[in-house]
Amino acid sequence: MRSIVSRLLRISSSLLITCGICYFVSCGLYDFKNEETVAEPMLEEPVVVESVSYDRYAYQQLDEAEQLAYDQVYNCIIEFNDKITLTTMDNEVLQRAYEAVMADYGDLFWVNGYQYNTYTSGGKTVGLEFEPKYTMTKDQRDVYQATVETTAEDWLSGISADASDFDKALYVFETLIERVDYNTDSVENQNILSVFIYQSTVCQGYADAAWYLLDKLGIRSTIITGTANGESHAWNLIYLDGAYYYMDITWGNSKYLDGNNDTAKRVNYAYLAMTTEAISQNHVITSNFEVPECLSNADDYYVHQGLYYDWFGEDAIGERLAESYDSGEAEISLKFSNSDIYNQVIQYFIDDNHISEYCRGIKTVYYLLDENANVLTIQWINE
Repeated sequence: MRSIVSRLLRISSSLLITCGICYFVSCGLYDFKNEETVAEPMLEEPVVVESVSYDRYAYQQLDEAEQLAYDQVYNCIIEFNDKITLTTMDNEVLQRAYEAVMADYGDLFWVNGYQYNTYTSGGKTVGLEFEPKYTMTKDQRDVYQATVETTAEDWLSGISADASDFDKALYVFETLIERVDYNTDSVENQNILSVFIYQSTVCQGYADAAWYLLDKLGIRSTIITGTANGESHAWNLIYLDGAYYYMDITWGNSKYLDGNNDTAKRVNYAYLAMTTEAISQNHVITSNFEVPECLSNADDYYVHQGLYYDWFGEDAIGERLAESYDSGEAEISLKFSNSDIYNQVIQYFIDDNHISEYCRGIKTVYYLLDENANVLTIQWINE
């Protein structure tokens, strides 16, 4: 947990307190680190920076003082400055501003936390300094950035800039799951380098990379932090076709949820565009800013593709299964609005074998159950 360093350095009538903060999110770890340094209290005048983030979601949730600090923090990181004096003298304002910057920008791979220096004189705070903790030099950053951009452009070559919001989000979702493995031992797994250079990451890398690709396609997204099934986690808030949804690429990777490296990787579309109600079944948001109520399910994958049922209709569901079976599709996934309908379908078609009445000639039923999302997947395997 974060704490204020206890040893203070007195220099003349001024006092300098230094505290460092680093953040780690790896689907199981969320930690803070503190350190103390000594420096001469030479404080520069704060410079107000013109904002380039008016349309960013987390930025919009801040008050005026926090937005000023946000703009200064973001500019400092982008310009690779060693440190800056802030307009605010409140380190809590700085913390909210920094967390909002990291939520609004998933491409800041060269910074990992920060140190703040508080200057006091006569018991009164006279200045607050922000000092980013860089993990590489500016030249190294530029080399990595060029590689990331080249890889991202290649990965996005298969989607048109004129595609719908839904199709863009779907493309990014599938691309990241298919190209990048989930691996807690991956290199640089707290940023996008793990994705675009090493193709191996954890939840933070997935969320940052989703932000990066969606941003290039003109889709606004924000990185959300919290817990999933009690473990620290990161995912995205996305804005599609005039409505907000949650996207969790980590959970969309079937190998993450089943925990079995021997099974083939599948895309679980239940986590592409989720409502607040749906994601709240197993996710808890701890982000330090207000989030919207996501009520629309229009861009839910199953709703969008006509694979969603809010009633138990034997013939309607059976005929849809038969259509998939007869057409030679590899599999079909159906989503149901609640667990009662979901369980009825499993009982009727699987347990009681009524599927054979619609899918003539089928001998064995291979199926996957996602009780979290009320999704039934049936794989058509020729024997």
